[in-house]
Amino acid sequence: MPSNPFQLPVAPRFFCLLMLPLILTGCSGKSNDLPDLAEVTGQVTLDGKPLPDAIIDFYPQGAQQKKQARASTAATDEEGKYSLMYNNDTAGAILGDHMVRISKPDGGAEVAGPEMLPKRYNENTTLKATVAKDGPNTINFELTSK
Repeated sequence: MPSNPFQLPVAPRFFCLLMLPLILTGCSGKSNDLPDLAEVTGQVTLDGKPLPDAIIDFYPQGAQQKKQARASTAATDEEGKYSLMYNNDTAGAILGDHMVRISKPDGGAEVAGPEMLPKRYNENTTLKATVAKDGPNTINFELTSK
């Protein structure tokens, strides 16, 4: 038991951080309350190979997007493909610029474990993307382990 009751061990803390975007996206509003969204799909590769069981989050940037302040999220499939969800009922992401975080916990998307990707893709992300149009957007991420 930690000496500070508010300090969780690493695995539960990671799990809480991993689940936060999913919990927030579960709070869907009425359809007329939705911002302008566009479909976003793509593939994530690591060293040229598909990256399965990774979590990808798009965080809106800029004044208008921050008012909406809801991340869109997805998990990659066995081929590294993803399709973003704004909430449980609505696919897509807010139009505009986004900071992107991609994480791959050891054990997959369903298990909290140590992060397998470099911090430049998650904790200290350098990834950015623009959801530019009303309609399908294909945004691929080619990551490297080194």
